[in-house]
Amino acid sequence: MPRLISATYHPNIEVAEFICEDGRHLLRSGGTLPWRINNPGDLTARKVAGVPEPRKAKGYIGFATTRSGRIFLIFPDEGAGREELKANLKRLHGDRTISEAVPVYAPKKENDTEKYIRDLLKTSGIPAGRKIGECSDAELEKIVNSIAEIEGYHANADTRKETWVAVSRINATDGSQPLPGTEIILQRGDREEVVKSDAAGRFPPVIHPADKSTVHVKVMDPKSKEAVSVGAIQGDLGKDFNLLAKFKRWKGVAGSEKINSSTHGQRKPMSYVVQPGDSLWKIAQLYRTSVEAIRDDNELERDRIYPGEVLLIAGSGKTKPDPRPSTAPSTTATATAKPPTASATANPAAPSRPRVVFPPPPPVPSGIRSSDSERSKEGEGKVLALINPVPGRAPWMSVAIAEAKTRYGKREEVLEAEIDYHVEIGDGSKLLSQRAWCAAFANWCLLKAGYPVDNVGFRERRATLGRAHGFYEIDEGRKIRNPLFVEMDKPIYGAIAVATRRNGHGYHVGFAYGKAGGKNLILLGGNQDDRIKFSPFNMDAERVVEVVEKSGRRNKKTIKSKSYLKYFVPVSYYEQAKRDLASPGLESLDVDALNKIIGVPPEKKGEKSEPRTN
Repeated sequence: MPRLISATYHPNIEVAEFICEDGRHLLRSGGTLPWRINNPGDLTARKVAGVPEPRKAKGYIGFATTRSGRIFLIFPDEGAGREELKANLKRLHGDRTISEAVPVYAPKKENDTEKYIRDLLKTSGIPAGRKIGECSDAELEKIVNSIAEIEGYHANADTRKETWVAVSRINATDGSQPLPGTEIILQRGDREEVVKSDAAGRFPPVIHPADKSTVHVKVMDPKSKEAVSVGAIQGDLGKDFNLLAKFKRWKGVAGSEKINSSTHGQRKPMSYVVQPGDSLWKIAQLYRTSVEAIRDDNELERDRIYPGEVLLIAGSGKTKPDPRPSTAPSTTATATAKPPTASATANPAAPSRPRVVFPPPPPVPSGIRSSDSERSKEGEGKVLALINPVPGRAPWMSVAIAEAKTRYGKREEVLEAEIDYHVEIGDGSKLLSQRAWCAAFANWCLLKAGYPVDNVGFRERRATLGRAHGFYEIDEGRKIRNPLFVEMDKPIYGAIAVATRRNGHGYHVGFAYGKAGGKNLILLGGNQDDRIKFSPFNMDAERVVEVVEKSGRRNKKTIKSKSYLKYFVPVSYYEQAKRDLASPGLESLDVDALNKIIGVPPEKKGEKSEPRTN
């Protein structure tokens, strides 16, 4: 049987979907859940913050989330499931007898524990006083056989069904994030079926008809209230489609072989910008690959990822594609060697230099990029528009992260020989070591991401590009509010955060990245300790302190902070910024750990870096 490389589960229709290395799909329905997912022991996945992260489990190729919310491991075949069950029993229950192990393995809230113990002892024939770790291989096989029987692996055999098919998947998106709860209509001949997208914006898999007839995809037109065809699924090859909704109007179904497709050979690589709240598991589920594949393709040593990183999502082939573009951006590194191992590093205590990943190209305002695919005005029988993945929240952040990794903690006197952000944006200044460059760096990142930063026609517009206060006001003689940026009441990921003094004047600027402690915001910025790095800044204009009066009484007093933060976003990003407020918020992160990634050593105790003001 061809090797199955990944799998997912569709609880709404109780179907396990496996993807074969040759591109075909195997659908398993009927029987029982343990059989459908090749999991004889009903092994569940350990969860961290609600995300499955099995520490030591091996051999699984996916996760099955049931209607009740439980998450089980999916194995490629029964043998792999049995091997992990045996390993699990030895690893976690080796020092226990069956009577001691079952309450932990099959807790009372989900099982009749006493009956489970009686049945397992009876069917396995293992003495009640023998520890599982003392059992021979033959006895362990008996325990596994008994658990599989008790868990129902062999039940309902007459209802089992395995089908090799071409399968297409449809995902609902607004161009930057998935749309849950969206309804579409699938028409097969004269029969129509309404289906709804799940929390990840995915619809149930569409199985290609055996007679090779066409499945028409329709949506309800918001004006006419009639079903309108936006594309079709047909042929022997399955594909993934993105259904783009823009301003509440459906633009069309779009086929993208860059995500999964049921074609032979290796999938084309694509870049994905890590968003706040992402994990490798979530990304693997979205693009129907595995955590291991993403980790290998990006040479990750651990599963922790950070917002703004760019990951390469590649196919299942053995050859890793080159992530470098044919024409490298002039201001970023063109290549980096693989980070040296600790044994090969001159200073073992120094962190190894991480890989450099190129930022994606500037965003296209509509969220749709050009395509070679055919387009149909009538929307009948043809794909309408190819929608390639575009950067998600705050696209300029991937530029800033890539630049921070490229410069790897170099101080300004070294950095200015490689790149001068003043010169790059044309603010009229030169040399980073002679003039504050935090605003120049922020404007450079925005410019590289495709956002305008120059207020053509305004007096002192060039000098404003180099001023932190310029994101708020330009041409300070008349106090004109900068029309290119909108102020936000709260910080969001990627917000342009202006450190502001009590008198209202902004003296430093960086990008909001995460939280550090209760009242501090982590900013990624230039000219922080004379380099590009992560630094904590106080957020609030006022703070409450406890004071002791002469009488000895303790009272709380509100005082004004010496400085606080204001938040801005580009005007063209404002609508998305309002949606970002409801998205996964800013994470609590360790500043030293973040700086280690970009080559900046931790600050010494009692040492606090202060940016040069402008």
